[in-house]
Amino acid sequence: MGCLDKSNCCPLNHWRNEDTAIKLLIVDDENLTRTGLMSSIEHLSLDGIDEIFTAEDGMDGLRKARSHRPEIILSDVRMPHLNGIDMLNRIRETLPDTVFIFMSGYSDKEYLKAAIRLRAVNYIEKPLDMEEMKKTLQEAIRQAEQIIRNRYAETVQEDLSASRLALCLTLPTHASGRAVDDLSEKYCSRYGSVNLFRSAATVLLHTDEREELHPDFLDSLKAGFYPVMRQMRMHTIAAEKRTGLFVFHFFRKAEFTESTIKLLMESMIPFLQPVRSWYLCCGDIVSGIKNLYDSYSTAVILLQHSFFYTPCSILVSPDVKGKRNNISPSDFSLQIQDAVRNADEASLAKLSASLNELCAENGELLPRAIQSLYFQLITFILDESRRRQLQGSERNRAAEEVYEEISSCFSYQELHECLNRYIRQFLEEVNSHVPENSSVFLIKSYIRQHYADPMLSTKEISEYASLSASYACTVFKNETGQTLNQYLTEFRMEKAKALLDDPRNSISEISSRVGYNDSNYFGKAFRKFTGKSPSEYREDLLK
Repeated sequence: MGCLDKSNCCPLNHWRNEDTAIKLLIVDDENLTRTGLMSSIEHLSLDGIDEIFTAEDGMDGLRKARSHRPEIILSDVRMPHLNGIDMLNRIRETLPDTVFIFMSGYSDKEYLKAAIRLRAVNYIEKPLDMEEMKKTLQEAIRQAEQIIRNRYAETVQEDLSASRLALCLTLPTHASGRAVDDLSEKYCSRYGSVNLFRSAATVLLHTDEREELHPDFLDSLKAGFYPVMRQMRMHTIAAEKRTGLFVFHFFRKAEFTESTIKLLMESMIPFLQPVRSWYLCCGDIVSGIKNLYDSYSTAVILLQHSFFYTPCSILVSPDVKGKRNNISPSDFSLQIQDAVRNADEASLAKLSASLNELCAENGELLPRAIQSLYFQLITFILDESRRRQLQGSERNRAAEEVYEEISSCFSYQELHECLNRYIRQFLEEVNSHVPENSSVFLIKSYIRQHYADPMLSTKEISEYASLSASYACTVFKNETGQTLNQYLTEFRMEKAKALLDDPRNSISEISSRVGYNDSNYFGKAFRKFTGKSPSEYREDLLK
Protein backbone atom coordinates (compact mmCIF):
# COMPACT_ATOMS: atom_id res chain seq x y z
CA MET A 1 0.00 0.00 0.00
CA GLY A 2 1.61 3.27 -1.08
CA CYS A 3 1.63 6.47 0.98
CA LEU A 4 -0.36 9.36 -0.42
CA ASP A 5 1.67 12.08 1.30
CA LYS A 6 5.32 11.07 1.41
CA SER A 7 6.43 14.28 3.12
CA ASN A 8 4.68 13.40 6.36
CA CYS A 9 3.91 9.70 6.08
CA CYS A 10 5.98 6.91 7.57
CA PRO A 11 5.44 3.35 6.21
CA LEU A 12 6.27 0.70 8.81
CA ASN A 13 7.83 -2.70 8.24
CA HIS A 14 5.03 -4.74 9.84
CA TRP A 15 2.90 -5.25 6.72
CA ARG A 16 -0.28 -7.31 6.97
CA ASN A 17 -3.12 -8.42 4.75
CA GLU A 18 -4.54 -5.48 2.75
CA ASP A 19 -8.04 -6.22 4.04
CA THR A 20 -6.89 -5.61 7.66
CA ALA A 21 -4.22 -2.94 7.04
CA ILE A 22 -4.57 -0.19 9.63
CA LYS A 23 -3.62 3.46 9.14
CA LEU A 24 -2.92 5.88 12.00
CA LEU A 25 -3.32 9.66 11.74
CA ILE A 26 -1.55 11.84 14.34
CA VAL A 27 -3.06 15.33 14.74
CA ASP A 28 -1.21 17.90 16.87
CA ASP A 29 -0.41 21.55 16.36
CA GLU A 30 3.13 21.18 17.76
CA ASN A 31 5.62 19.92 15.18
CA LEU A 32 7.97 18.54 17.87
CA THR A 33 5.15 16.47 19.37
CA ARG A 34 4.10 15.13 15.95
CA THR A 35 7.57 14.01 14.88
CA GLY A 36 8.37 12.65 18.34
CA LEU A 37 5.18 10.57 18.40
CA MET A 38 5.80 9.21 14.90
CA SER A 39 9.32 8.13 15.84
CA SER A 40 8.27 6.68 19.20
CA ILE A 41 5.33 4.71 17.82
CA GLU A 42 7.53 3.26 15.10
CA HIS A 43 9.96 2.04 17.78
CA LEU A 44 7.13 0.49 19.81
CA SER A 45 6.98 -2.23 17.13
CA LEU A 46 3.19 -2.46 17.29
CA ASP A 47 1.77 -5.37 15.32
CA GLY A 48 -1.11 -3.87 13.37
CA ILE A 49 -0.32 -0.32 12.28
CA ASP A 50 0.90 -0.27 8.69
CA GLU A 51 1.09 3.47 7.95
CA ILE A 52 1.35 6.68 9.95
CA PHE A 53 0.26 10.10 8.68
CA THR A 54 0.45 13.45 10.46
CA ALA A 55 -1.62 16.66 10.43
CA GLU A 56 -0.67 20.02 11.91
CA ASP A 57 -4.08 21.12 13.28
CA GLY A 58 -7.79 20.24 13.33
CA MET A 59 -8.55 21.55 9.83
CA ASP A 60 -5.55 19.74 8.37
CA GLY A 61 -6.60 16.64 10.32
CA LEU A 62 -10.08 16.81 8.77
CA ARG A 63 -8.57 17.00 5.26
CA LYS A 64 -6.11 14.14 5.90
CA ALA A 65 -8.83 11.95 7.41
CA ARG A 66 -11.05 12.38 4.37
CA SER A 67 -8.12 11.68 2.06
CA HIS A 68 -6.44 8.71 3.79
CA ARG A 69 -9.45 7.28 5.68
CA PRO A 70 -7.47 6.13 8.75
CA GLU A 71 -8.78 3.43 11.06
CA ILE A 72 -7.25 5.15 14.14
CA ILE A 73 -6.80 8.87 14.89
CA LEU A 74 -4.51 10.04 17.73
CA SER A 75 -5.30 13.69 18.34
CA ASP A 76 -4.66 16.54 20.71
CA VAL A 77 -7.80 18.10 22.17
CA ARG A 78 -6.84 21.78 22.17
CA MET A 79 -5.82 23.05 18.71
CA PRO A 80 -6.28 26.31 16.79
CA HIS A 81 -8.82 26.66 13.94
CA LEU A 82 -10.66 23.45 14.83
CA ASN A 83 -10.37 21.67 18.19
CA GLY A 84 -10.19 17.88 18.47
CA ILE A 85 -13.84 17.41 19.55
CA ASP A 86 -15.25 19.45 16.66
CA MET A 87 -12.90 17.66 14.26
CA LEU A 88 -14.15 14.30 15.59
CA ASN A 89 -17.76 15.39 15.16
CA ARG A 90 -17.19 16.27 11.49
CA ILE A 91 -15.09 13.19 10.74
CA ARG A 92 -17.83 10.94 12.14
CA GLU A 93 -20.10 12.08 9.27
CA THR A 94 -18.01 10.17 6.70
CA LEU A 95 -15.94 7.78 8.86
CA PRO A 96 -18.29 6.59 11.61
CA ASP A 97 -16.12 3.58 12.54
CA THR A 98 -12.81 5.39 13.06
CA VAL A 99 -11.31 4.76 16.51
CA PHE A 100 -10.27 8.00 18.29
CA ILE A 101 -7.60 8.48 20.95
CA PHE A 102 -7.31 11.91 22.58
CA MET A 103 -4.25 13.32 24.27
CA SER A 104 -5.44 15.58 27.06
CA GLY A 105 -4.35 17.42 30.18
CA TYR A 106 -6.16 17.69 33.52
CA SER A 107 -7.84 20.93 32.47
CA ASP A 108 -9.49 19.25 29.43
CA LYS A 109 -12.15 17.33 31.42
CA GLU A 110 -15.08 19.07 29.76
CA TYR A 111 -13.64 18.24 26.35
CA LEU A 112 -13.31 14.58 27.38
CA LYS A 113 -16.93 14.43 28.49
CA ALA A 114 -17.92 15.60 25.00
CA ALA A 115 -15.57 13.03 23.51
CA ILE A 116 -17.21 10.22 25.51
CA ARG A 117 -20.61 11.26 24.18
CA LEU A 118 -19.12 10.88 20.68
CA ARG A 119 -17.87 7.34 21.47
CA ALA A 120 -14.21 8.37 21.74
CA VAL A 121 -13.43 6.73 25.06
CA ASN A 122 -9.69 6.17 24.51
CA TYR A 123 -7.50 8.91 25.89
CA ILE A 124 -3.99 9.43 27.22
CA GLU A 125 -3.16 12.02 29.82
CA LYS A 126 -0.34 14.49 29.33
CA PRO A 127 2.53 14.43 29.88
CA LEU A 128 2.61 11.30 27.73
CA ASP A 129 3.88 8.00 29.09
CA MET A 130 5.02 5.68 26.25
CA GLU A 131 4.08 2.50 28.09
CA GLU A 132 0.56 3.84 28.53
CA MET A 133 0.65 4.98 24.89
CA LYS A 134 1.55 1.43 23.80
CA LYS A 135 -1.32 -0.16 25.77
CA THR A 136 -3.84 2.40 24.52
CA LEU A 137 -2.76 1.92 20.90
CA GLN A 138 -2.94 -1.86 21.28
CA GLU A 139 -6.52 -1.54 22.54
CA ALA A 140 -7.34 0.80 19.63
CA ILE A 141 -5.83 -1.71 17.16
CA ARG A 142 -7.96 -4.47 18.69
CA GLN A 143 -11.08 -2.33 18.31
CA ALA A 144 -10.20 -1.36 14.73
CA GLU A 145 -9.56 -4.99 13.74
CA GLN A 146 -12.88 -6.06 15.24
CA ILE A 147 -14.66 -3.31 13.30
CA ILE A 148 -12.93 -4.48 10.08
CA ARG A 149 -13.93 -8.10 10.75
CA ASN A 150 -17.54 -7.10 11.47
CA ARG A 151 -17.67 -4.96 8.36
CA TYR A 152 -16.25 -7.82 6.27
CA ALA A 153 -18.80 -10.27 7.68
CA GLU A 154 -21.63 -7.86 6.89
CA THR A 155 -20.30 -7.39 3.37
CA VAL A 156 -20.08 -11.15 2.80
CA GLN A 157 -23.63 -11.62 4.03
CA GLU A 158 -24.90 -8.79 1.84
CA ASP A 159 -23.07 -10.25 -1.18
CA LEU A 160 -24.60 -13.67 -0.53
CA SER A 161 -28.09 -12.17 -0.32
CA ALA A 162 -27.51 -10.17 -3.50
CA SER A 163 -26.22 -13.29 -5.33
CA ARG A 164 -29.27 -15.29 -4.17
CA LEU A 165 -31.55 -12.55 -5.44
CA ALA A 166 -29.68 -12.41 -8.77
CA LEU A 167 -30.17 -16.16 -9.27
CA CYS A 168 -33.83 -16.04 -8.17
CA LEU A 169 -34.48 -13.44 -10.85
CA THR A 170 -33.40 -15.95 -13.52
CA LEU A 171 -36.38 -18.15 -12.59
CA PRO A 172 -40.04 -17.69 -13.56
CA THR A 173 -42.17 -16.06 -10.87
CA HIS A 174 -43.92 -19.31 -9.97
CA ALA A 175 -40.54 -21.03 -9.43
CA SER A 176 -38.89 -18.32 -7.30
CA GLY A 177 -41.86 -18.00 -4.93
CA ARG A 178 -41.52 -15.52 -2.06
CA ALA A 179 -37.71 -15.45 -2.31
CA VAL A 180 -37.66 -12.53 -4.76
CA ASP A 181 -40.02 -10.45 -2.62
CA ASP A 182 -38.10 -11.11 0.59
CA LEU A 183 -34.62 -10.55 -0.86
CA SER A 184 -35.55 -7.46 -2.89
CA GLU A 185 -37.19 -5.91 0.18
CA LYS A 186 -33.96 -6.39 2.15
CA TYR A 187 -31.91 -4.98 -0.70
CA CYS A 188 -34.10 -1.90 -1.11
CA SER A 189 -34.12 -1.23 2.65
CA ARG A 190 -30.33 -1.38 2.64
CA TYR A 191 -30.28 1.58 0.24
CA GLY A 192 -33.28 3.31 1.76
CA SER A 193 -35.47 3.29 -1.33
CA VAL A 194 -38.36 1.24 -2.66
CA ASN A 195 -37.88 2.60 -6.20
CA LEU A 196 -34.47 1.07 -6.92
CA PHE A 197 -35.89 -1.34 -9.52
CA ARG A 198 -37.93 1.25 -11.41
CA SER A 199 -35.92 0.66 -14.61
CA ALA A 200 -33.96 -2.56 -15.02
CA ALA A 201 -32.18 -4.84 -17.51
CA THR A 202 -30.27 -8.11 -17.40
CA VAL A 203 -26.82 -8.54 -18.95
CA LEU A 204 -25.27 -11.99 -19.45
CA LEU A 205 -21.52 -12.41 -19.61
CA HIS A 206 -20.61 -15.65 -21.38
CA THR A 207 -17.00 -16.85 -21.28
CA ASP A 208 -15.36 -19.88 -22.87
CA GLU A 209 -15.72 -22.79 -20.44
CA ARG A 210 -12.30 -24.06 -21.52
CA GLU A 211 -10.69 -21.00 -19.97
CA GLU A 212 -9.83 -21.64 -16.35
CA LEU A 213 -10.92 -18.39 -14.75
CA HIS A 214 -9.61 -17.57 -11.30
CA PRO A 215 -12.09 -18.55 -8.55
CA ASP A 216 -12.27 -14.88 -7.55
CA PHE A 217 -12.88 -13.68 -11.12
CA LEU A 218 -16.41 -12.40 -10.43
CA ASP A 219 -15.36 -10.67 -7.22
CA SER A 220 -12.45 -8.99 -9.02
CA LEU A 221 -14.74 -7.91 -11.85
CA LYS A 222 -17.23 -6.40 -9.41
CA ALA A 223 -14.48 -4.65 -7.42
CA GLY A 224 -13.26 -2.95 -10.59
CA PHE A 225 -16.57 -2.31 -12.30
CA TYR A 226 -18.90 -1.36 -9.43
CA PRO A 227 -17.29 2.03 -8.71
CA VAL A 228 -17.77 2.95 -12.39
CA MET A 229 -21.38 1.82 -12.18
CA ARG A 230 -22.01 3.91 -9.05
CA GLN A 231 -20.73 6.98 -10.88
CA MET A 232 -23.44 6.27 -13.46
CA ARG A 233 -25.99 6.16 -10.59
CA MET A 234 -26.77 2.49 -11.09
CA HIS A 235 -27.04 -0.56 -8.86
CA THR A 236 -26.36 -4.15 -9.77
CA ILE A 237 -26.61 -7.64 -8.34
CA ALA A 238 -24.56 -10.41 -9.88
CA ALA A 239 -24.04 -14.16 -9.66
CA GLU A 240 -22.45 -17.05 -11.52
CA LYS A 241 -25.31 -19.01 -13.09
CA ARG A 242 -23.07 -21.86 -14.24
CA THR A 243 -19.49 -22.33 -15.37
CA GLY A 244 -18.69 -19.56 -17.82
CA LEU A 245 -22.06 -17.77 -17.48
CA PHE A 246 -22.43 -14.72 -15.22
CA VAL A 247 -25.68 -12.82 -14.63
CA PHE A 248 -25.80 -9.06 -13.97
CA HIS A 249 -29.11 -7.36 -13.19
CA PHE A 250 -28.73 -3.59 -13.58
CA PHE A 251 -31.30 -1.18 -12.21
CA ARG A 252 -31.80 2.43 -11.21
CA LYS A 253 -34.47 4.99 -10.43
CA ALA A 254 -34.10 6.91 -13.72
CA GLU A 255 -35.20 5.34 -16.99
CA PHE A 256 -32.68 3.23 -18.89
CA THR A 257 -32.17 3.99 -22.56
CA GLU A 258 -30.58 1.85 -25.24
CA SER A 259 -27.56 4.21 -25.40
CA THR A 260 -27.16 4.03 -21.60
CA ILE A 261 -27.19 0.23 -21.73
CA LYS A 262 -24.52 0.16 -24.45
CA LEU A 263 -22.37 2.63 -22.52
CA LEU A 264 -22.78 0.45 -19.43
CA MET A 265 -21.65 -2.69 -21.27
CA GLU A 266 -18.72 -0.90 -22.89
CA SER A 267 -17.64 0.23 -19.43
CA MET A 268 -17.30 -3.43 -18.42
CA ILE A 269 -14.82 -4.27 -21.20
CA PRO A 270 -11.62 -2.96 -19.52
CA PHE A 271 -12.30 -5.28 -16.58
CA LEU A 272 -12.60 -8.36 -18.82
CA GLN A 273 -8.90 -8.39 -19.74
CA PRO A 274 -8.23 -11.78 -18.01
CA VAL A 275 -10.72 -13.40 -20.42
CA ARG A 276 -9.69 -14.20 -24.00
CA SER A 277 -13.16 -14.88 -25.43
CA TRP A 278 -16.48 -13.53 -24.18
CA TYR A 279 -19.89 -12.19 -25.19
CA LEU A 280 -22.02 -9.57 -23.45
CA CYS A 281 -25.76 -9.91 -24.16
CA CYS A 282 -28.37 -7.48 -22.83
CA GLY A 283 -32.05 -8.31 -22.54
CA ASP A 284 -34.98 -5.94 -22.89
CA ILE A 285 -35.29 -2.92 -20.61
CA VAL A 286 -38.15 -3.56 -18.16
CA SER A 287 -39.91 -1.75 -15.35
CA GLY A 288 -39.97 -3.24 -11.86
CA ILE A 289 -38.26 -6.24 -10.32
CA LYS A 290 -41.16 -8.57 -11.19
CA ASN A 291 -40.37 -8.15 -14.90
CA LEU A 292 -36.62 -8.79 -14.69
CA TYR A 293 -37.17 -12.44 -15.66
CA ASP A 294 -38.47 -11.15 -19.03
CA SER A 295 -35.23 -9.24 -19.53
CA TYR A 296 -33.23 -12.33 -18.57
CA SER A 297 -35.21 -14.47 -21.04
CA THR A 298 -34.50 -12.14 -23.96
CA ALA A 299 -30.82 -12.02 -22.95
CA VAL A 300 -30.73 -15.84 -23.12
CA ILE A 301 -32.13 -15.74 -26.67
CA LEU A 302 -29.44 -13.24 -27.62
CA LEU A 303 -26.86 -15.51 -26.05
CA GLN A 304 -27.88 -18.30 -28.40
CA HIS A 305 -27.36 -16.03 -31.40
CA SER A 306 -24.05 -14.71 -30.04
CA PHE A 307 -22.44 -17.97 -31.22
CA PHE A 308 -22.51 -16.61 -34.78
CA TYR A 309 -20.79 -13.33 -33.88
CA THR A 310 -17.10 -12.59 -33.42
CA PRO A 311 -15.96 -13.27 -29.83
CA CYS A 312 -15.72 -10.20 -27.56
CA SER A 313 -18.92 -8.72 -29.03
CA ILE A 314 -21.68 -6.74 -27.32
CA LEU A 315 -25.21 -7.71 -28.35
CA VAL A 316 -28.54 -6.00 -27.67
CA SER A 317 -31.87 -6.92 -29.26
CA PRO A 318 -32.06 -4.31 -32.05
CA ASP A 319 -28.52 -5.23 -33.22
CA VAL A 320 -29.40 -8.85 -33.99
CA LYS A 321 -31.18 -9.22 -37.30
CA GLY A 322 -31.61 -12.43 -39.24
CA LYS A 323 -30.22 -12.71 -42.76
CA ARG A 324 -33.01 -13.20 -45.26
CA ASN A 325 -31.86 -15.85 -47.73
CA ASN A 326 -33.59 -18.59 -49.68
CA ILE A 327 -30.57 -20.85 -49.14
CA SER A 328 -30.38 -23.02 -46.04
CA PRO A 329 -27.04 -24.11 -44.55
CA SER A 330 -28.12 -27.73 -45.02
CA ASP A 331 -28.33 -27.09 -48.79
CA PHE A 332 -24.54 -27.08 -48.81
CA SER A 333 -24.27 -30.56 -47.32
CA LEU A 334 -24.62 -32.64 -50.50
CA GLN A 335 -22.50 -30.22 -52.53
CA ILE A 336 -19.66 -30.34 -49.99
CA GLN A 337 -19.90 -34.14 -49.81
CA ASP A 338 -19.61 -34.37 -53.61
CA ALA A 339 -16.60 -32.05 -53.56
CA VAL A 340 -14.96 -34.16 -50.82
CA ARG A 341 -15.69 -37.37 -52.74
CA ASN A 342 -13.97 -35.87 -55.79
CA ALA A 343 -11.24 -34.15 -53.72
CA ASP A 344 -12.15 -30.95 -55.60
CA GLU A 345 -10.07 -28.29 -53.88
CA ALA A 346 -11.51 -25.30 -55.79
CA SER A 347 -15.12 -26.33 -55.14
CA LEU A 348 -14.44 -26.99 -51.46
CA ALA A 349 -12.90 -23.54 -51.02
CA LYS A 350 -15.85 -21.86 -52.74
CA LEU A 351 -18.49 -23.85 -50.86
CA SER A 352 -16.78 -23.28 -47.50
CA ALA A 353 -16.64 -19.52 -48.12
CA SER A 354 -20.33 -19.42 -49.13
CA LEU A 355 -21.37 -21.40 -46.06
CA ASN A 356 -19.38 -19.05 -43.83
CA GLU A 357 -20.97 -15.99 -45.45
CA LEU A 358 -24.44 -17.40 -44.86
CA CYS A 359 -23.91 -18.32 -41.21
CA ALA A 360 -21.73 -15.51 -39.87
CA GLU A 361 -23.72 -12.98 -37.79
CA ASN A 362 -26.98 -14.72 -38.66
CA GLY A 363 -29.63 -13.92 -36.07
CA GLU A 364 -32.02 -16.67 -37.17
CA LEU A 365 -29.86 -19.81 -37.00
CA LEU A 366 -29.54 -22.01 -33.93
CA PRO A 367 -26.08 -23.17 -32.79
CA ARG A 368 -27.11 -26.81 -32.24
CA ALA A 369 -28.45 -27.15 -35.79
CA ILE A 370 -25.24 -25.75 -37.28
CA GLN A 371 -23.05 -27.87 -35.00
CA SER A 372 -25.01 -30.95 -36.12
CA LEU A 373 -24.49 -30.01 -39.78
CA TYR A 374 -20.76 -29.50 -39.26
CA PHE A 375 -20.53 -32.80 -37.39
CA GLN A 376 -22.08 -34.56 -40.41
CA LEU A 377 -19.67 -32.86 -42.81
CA ILE A 378 -16.57 -33.65 -40.75
CA THR A 379 -17.75 -37.23 -40.21
CA PHE A 380 -18.17 -37.59 -43.98
CA ILE A 381 -14.62 -36.29 -44.51
CA LEU A 382 -13.29 -38.84 -42.02
CA ASP A 383 -15.28 -41.65 -43.67
CA GLU A 384 -13.92 -40.66 -47.07
CA SER A 385 -10.41 -40.63 -45.61
CA ARG A 386 -10.91 -44.18 -44.37
CA ARG A 387 -12.38 -45.26 -47.68
CA ARG A 388 -9.29 -43.93 -49.44
CA GLN A 389 -7.06 -45.49 -46.74
CA LEU A 390 -5.40 -42.14 -46.01
CA GLN A 391 -2.86 -41.95 -43.22
CA GLY A 392 -3.48 -38.56 -41.57
CA SER A 393 -3.92 -38.41 -37.82
CA GLU A 394 -7.12 -36.35 -37.98
CA ARG A 395 -9.13 -39.23 -39.47
CA ASN A 396 -8.13 -41.47 -36.56
CA ARG A 397 -10.46 -39.62 -34.25
CA ALA A 398 -13.55 -41.43 -33.00
CA ALA A 399 -16.96 -39.89 -33.64
CA GLU A 400 -17.35 -39.11 -29.92
CA GLU A 401 -14.12 -37.11 -29.91
CA VAL A 402 -15.16 -35.16 -33.01
CA TYR A 403 -18.55 -34.38 -31.47
CA GLU A 404 -16.87 -33.22 -28.26
CA GLU A 405 -14.51 -30.99 -30.24
CA ILE A 406 -17.38 -29.43 -32.18
CA SER A 407 -19.57 -28.97 -29.10
CA SER A 408 -16.78 -27.16 -27.26
CA CYS A 409 -16.33 -24.53 -30.00
CA PHE A 410 -17.08 -21.17 -28.41
CA SER A 411 -18.08 -19.41 -31.62
CA TYR A 412 -19.13 -20.14 -35.18
CA GLN A 413 -15.82 -18.63 -36.27
CA GLU A 414 -13.99 -21.36 -34.34
CA LEU A 415 -16.37 -24.06 -35.62
CA HIS A 416 -15.87 -23.06 -39.25
CA GLU A 417 -12.11 -23.03 -38.83
CA CYS A 418 -12.42 -26.55 -37.41
CA LEU A 419 -14.18 -27.70 -40.61
CA ASN A 420 -11.58 -25.95 -42.78
CA ARG A 421 -8.80 -27.69 -40.84
CA TYR A 422 -10.30 -31.10 -41.59
CA ILE A 423 -10.71 -30.14 -45.26
CA ARG A 424 -7.08 -28.98 -45.52
CA GLN A 425 -5.85 -32.14 -43.81
CA PHE A 426 -7.93 -34.29 -46.13
CA LEU A 427 -6.64 -32.56 -49.29
CA GLU A 428 -3.02 -32.74 -48.09
CA GLU A 429 -3.41 -36.46 -47.45
CA VAL A 430 -4.98 -37.02 -50.88
CA ASN A 431 -2.11 -35.22 -52.60
CA SER A 432 0.61 -37.06 -50.69
CA HIS A 433 -1.10 -40.44 -50.41
CA VAL A 434 0.86 -43.65 -50.94
CA PRO A 435 -1.50 -46.67 -50.93
CA GLU A 436 -1.22 -48.76 -47.78
CA ASN A 437 -1.32 -52.54 -47.59
CA SER A 438 -5.01 -53.47 -47.22
CA SER A 439 -4.32 -55.89 -44.34
CA VAL A 440 -2.34 -53.24 -42.44
CA PHE A 441 -5.12 -50.74 -43.06
CA LEU A 442 -7.71 -53.11 -41.57
CA ILE A 443 -5.49 -53.80 -38.55
CA LYS A 444 -4.96 -50.09 -37.87
CA SER A 445 -8.63 -49.37 -38.42
CA TYR A 446 -9.66 -51.98 -35.84
CA ILE A 447 -7.14 -50.67 -33.31
CA ARG A 448 -8.42 -47.13 -33.76
CA GLN A 449 -11.95 -48.30 -33.01
CA HIS A 450 -11.14 -50.59 -30.06
CA TYR A 451 -7.96 -49.23 -28.42
CA ALA A 452 -9.94 -48.34 -25.26
CA ASP A 453 -10.76 -52.03 -24.68
CA PRO A 454 -8.25 -53.40 -22.13
CA MET A 455 -8.99 -56.95 -23.40
CA LEU A 456 -8.03 -56.12 -27.00
CA SER A 457 -5.85 -58.97 -28.29
CA THR A 458 -3.73 -59.87 -31.31
CA LYS A 459 -6.10 -62.79 -32.01
CA GLU A 460 -9.11 -60.45 -32.11
CA ILE A 461 -7.33 -57.97 -34.38
CA SER A 462 -6.07 -60.63 -36.80
CA GLU A 463 -9.53 -62.22 -37.07
CA TYR A 464 -10.94 -58.84 -38.12
CA ALA A 465 -8.33 -58.70 -40.91
CA SER A 466 -9.10 -62.35 -41.86
CA LEU A 467 -5.53 -63.40 -41.06
CA SER A 468 -3.89 -65.79 -38.65
CA ALA A 469 -2.34 -64.13 -35.58
CA SER A 470 1.23 -65.00 -36.61
CA TYR A 471 0.77 -63.85 -40.23
CA ALA A 472 -0.90 -60.63 -39.12
CA CYS A 473 2.10 -59.83 -36.89
CA THR A 474 4.55 -60.64 -39.71
CA VAL A 475 2.74 -58.54 -42.33
CA PHE A 476 2.37 -55.59 -39.96
CA LYS A 477 6.05 -55.64 -38.97
CA ASN A 478 7.23 -55.94 -42.57
CA GLU A 479 5.00 -53.06 -43.76
CA THR A 480 5.40 -50.61 -40.86
CA GLY A 481 8.66 -51.51 -39.13
CA GLN A 482 6.74 -51.84 -35.85
CA THR A 483 5.30 -54.80 -34.04
CA LEU A 484 1.58 -54.83 -33.64
CA ASN A 485 1.94 -54.35 -29.85
CA GLN A 486 4.32 -51.43 -30.36
CA TYR A 487 1.80 -49.72 -32.62
CA LEU A 488 -1.06 -50.34 -30.14
CA THR A 489 0.99 -48.94 -27.23
CA GLU A 490 2.08 -45.90 -29.25
CA PHE A 491 -1.51 -45.22 -30.32
CA ARG A 492 -2.75 -45.41 -26.73
CA MET A 493 0.05 -43.17 -25.45
CA GLU A 494 -0.66 -40.50 -28.06
CA LYS A 495 -4.33 -40.54 -27.05
CA ALA A 496 -3.29 -40.27 -23.40
CA LYS A 497 -1.07 -37.26 -24.16
CA ALA A 498 -4.00 -35.50 -25.84
CA LEU A 499 -6.28 -36.23 -22.88
CA LEU A 500 -3.69 -34.94 -20.40
CA ASP A 501 -3.89 -31.56 -22.09
CA ASP A 502 -7.34 -31.10 -20.50
CA PRO A 503 -6.95 -30.73 -16.69
CA ARG A 504 -10.56 -31.83 -16.21
CA ASN A 505 -9.52 -35.40 -17.06
CA SER A 506 -8.13 -37.26 -14.06
CA ILE A 507 -5.18 -39.59 -14.63
CA SER A 508 -7.16 -42.64 -13.49
CA GLU A 509 -9.93 -41.69 -15.93
CA ILE A 510 -7.42 -41.29 -18.76
CA SER A 511 -5.94 -44.67 -17.90
CA SER A 512 -9.27 -46.44 -18.40
CA ARG A 513 -10.10 -44.41 -21.53
CA VAL A 514 -6.95 -45.63 -23.30
CA GLY A 515 -7.31 -49.29 -22.39
CA TYR A 516 -5.58 -49.75 -19.00
CA ASN A 517 -7.44 -51.21 -16.02
CA ASP A 518 -4.50 -50.54 -13.69
CA SER A 519 -3.55 -46.86 -13.44
CA ASN A 520 -0.17 -47.77 -11.89
CA TYR A 521 0.67 -49.97 -14.86
CA PHE A 522 -0.49 -47.17 -17.16
CA GLY A 523 1.85 -44.75 -15.34
CA LYS A 524 4.82 -47.07 -15.85
CA ALA A 525 3.97 -47.58 -19.54
CA PHE A 526 3.57 -43.80 -20.03
CA ARG A 527 6.93 -43.08 -18.38
CA LYS A 528 8.63 -45.72 -20.54
CA PHE A 529 7.11 -44.13 -23.65
CA THR A 530 7.66 -40.43 -22.83
CA GLY A 531 10.34 -40.43 -20.12
CA LYS A 532 7.91 -38.70 -17.73
CA SER A 533 5.07 -39.70 -15.45
CA PRO A 534 1.57 -38.56 -16.50
CA SER A 535 1.61 -35.91 -13.74
CA GLU A 536 5.01 -34.57 -14.84
CA TYR A 537 3.89 -34.48 -18.46
CA ARG A 538 0.75 -32.49 -17.51
CA GLU A 539 2.78 -30.03 -15.40
CA ASP A 540 5.03 -29.35 -18.39
CA LEU A 541 1.98 -28.67 -20.55
CA LEU A 542 0.70 -26.10 -18.07
CA LYS A 543 3.97 -24.16 -17.84
